Amino acid sequence: MTSDQDDYSYAEDEELVEQFLTWTGEAVQELRGLVDSLDGSEDGKSDSADRMYDLGHNIKGMGTSFNFDLMTTVGTSLCRYIKHTEGHLSPRALDAHVRIFEVVLANKIMGDGGEKGSALEKRLNEIIAEES
Repeated sequence: MTSDQDDYSYAEDEELVEQFLTWTGEAVQELRGLVDSLDGSEDGKSDSADRMYDLGHNIKGMGTSFNFDLMTTVGTSLCRYIKHTEGHLSPRALDAHVRIFEVVLANKIMGDGGEKGSALEKRLNEIIAEES
């Protein structure tokens, strides 16, 4: 394979990008419902945590292919948070991940989001640190 094939992106195909945004929007809605229903007693091994992990993992896996690198970054953070948090998962930290997904989708922020994307990532990391 050449490097051009390794770097293939679907970002140029508007129809595929719209399908990605539709699917991701549905996944984020499901994540929102899961996070909103948390009572603060869930740990990384609960059924809800497993489903949130699966949804985040799928989003992170496809984000870069469609030039939504910030989605990949946040999905990676969500998966890492769920798998590596000892004790109860913080609804606030989980909500912060979902809110960024929602912002990226609402504004169709492609790439890493530039300065705004960096600010969102920084704030997410602060919230995770505060909740750890």
